Amino acid sequence: MFKSPIEYLNELIYNLMNEIANAAFDWLKIYLFAPTNLEKYKYVSEAYDIIFALSVTLGGAFFVYNMFKLIVEKIGGYQQRRMQEVIVRMILGGTLAVLAPFLLKDVLLPINNAIVQIFLDKGLQVETFATFIVVPGATTAVLIAGFAMALLFLLLAIQYIIRTAELLIILIMSPLAAWSIMNEDLNIWSIWWREAISIVFTQSFQIMVIWLAFNNIGDAKGLQDFIVGFGFLAFCLMSPTFLRKFLYSTGAGRTAAGLAGGAGKSVLFRYVTQKFVG
Repeated sequence: MFKSPIEYLNELIYNLMNEIANAAFDWLKIYLFAPTNLEKYKYVSEAYDIIFALSVTLGGAFFVYNMFKLIVEKIGGYQQRRMQEVIVRMILGGTLAVLAPFLLKDVLLPINNAIVQIFLDKGLQVETFATFIVVPGATTAVLIAGFAMALLFLLLAIQYIIRTAELLIILIMSPLAAWSIMNEDLNIWSIWWREAISIVFTQSFQIMVIWLAFNNIGDAKGLQDFIVGFGFLAFCLMSPTFLRKFLYSTGAGRTAAGLAGGAGKSVLFRYVTQKFVG
């Protein structure tokens, strides 16, 4: 009839662990263990239409600014760009402003969702996380480890809620990023592209890490299993930063973004030169 202080402590930890884990599992089921779908956010398209209209105006302002800059440089005798390049970048900016949502929703996200589905089909479900919730009667050390693991799950779930918001903002702001390609010093298109890749593929990358974790950890019935789990989940939580560092430091993703300034620009440049100059 009477419980020792240790038993009361174990029961408290166990109850807290279950409450936190249940909330985390529910969120993970919605945001992580399901293909990403932006179509259900109906007001995003309205916000995008507003930003797109503003971006067209801003694109016109960029064009006037760059043409005025060319005149000043020519008068000053230090002209570095030609009018054809500004025209090409204007056409390219308008094209990318229209294509950017397509690249995000119909190219990047389907690839990510296909990878996610591969691992889901291998048996990675929310129920797998329940193996980390031990039954009452376990040692205090194991219960504390399970409680810490539940907190990590909760942080992971919150991270995915933030990821959804980031995806929506990236989508809405894509026209502004596209039109900025017209500038030399205010060009954020390459940043937008790398951020889009990083945010989109965070899900498939973390799904892969979690799949590897559960295949190596087992049922997590001992303290050593939780220690291994901590390592995998810690890396999983840091993977968005890891992907960003990879994309920015190694130049991965630069090739695709560079098409706007390289091959794509070259093709448009020749076309504009032939039509408007030659």
